[in-house]
Amino acid sequence: MPVIQNHVGLTLDEVVVATDFTPESEKALAYGRAFAHQFGSKLTLAHVVDLSVASRYPANVVGLPLNEMRRDSAENLDRTLNKLGIEGIIAKSQSVEALNPADAIVELSEKMDSDLVIIGTHDRQGLSKLILGSCSEGVIHTARCPVLTIGPKANPHPVDVAFRSIVFATDLKHNAAEKAAVALAFAKESIADVHICHVIENHLDSSVQAVQEHTRVEQALSKLIPDASYTWTNPKPSVLFGNVDQQILEVAANTNADLIVLGAHRGARCSSHLWCGVVESVVREAHCPVLTICT
Repeated sequence: MPVIQNHVGLTLDEVVVATDFTPESEKALAYGRAFAHQFGSKLTLAHVVDLSVASRYPANVVGLPLNEMRRDSAENLDRTLNKLGIEGIIAKSQSVEALNPADAIVELSEKMDSDLVIIGTHDRQGLSKLILGSCSEGVIHTARCPVLTIGPKANPHPVDVAFRSIVFATDLKHNAAEKAAVALAFAKESIADVHICHVIENHLDSSVQAVQEHTRVEQALSKLIPDASYTWTNPKPSVLFGNVDQQILEVAANTNADLIVLGAHRGARCSSHLWCGVVESVVREAHCPVLTICT
């Protein structure tokens, strides 16, 4: 999705759908189907045979030996491709073996020059997440194309992906204009309402400071909106105060958002950044998909 003077041409020709054949990835596939029907996207089903899992099982122990994992991958991919073919969807599959599924999916998407990666995620937190890792989190923070994450509370059966209400939340850093352009491109495709917001979390010493900061941020948000956008929508900038992820989720709920767009900071150790925690929290709690753009 190249950016030209804050305008993004929305091309969704090549879409990678990550799958491990769990209910979470079935939700991601449902959105992949919707994009294929609406935009004529060609789907690539990406499944990673996780070598780190296979290595935990000695060769003489019944469980998940590597050959069985390979066979299951091939059978499940073939079965899914047959179903998609019946629906008239152009799709192919890629099964790769890797110790890090997230890196493998990102590498595949780059080789294919994909326009979008779709991935499902679970509600795993705490120690469980620490031990088992999070493939979706890794993809979000390393992919060079936008990533659509279908969280545990998102609608599992989308009727379409003609988004009607989009919330774009920005920290006003890290190429905010480019990310705003992507949000507006999705909105323009279906003439959606656009709500652009920034949350001020720091406690200000006085009401005067609050007013000054509100004015500064409002002006910064307005600069993210190209004049041409007003010919088809009336973007609504809003400055909010409070907990960042909670405020974003509240805006999404109040506007009946069917898509939230966020920036994501690049890097495997992104957990040290406040905004990265916001991204994970919003994905986990949102009742709609979350589109992230990593820079």
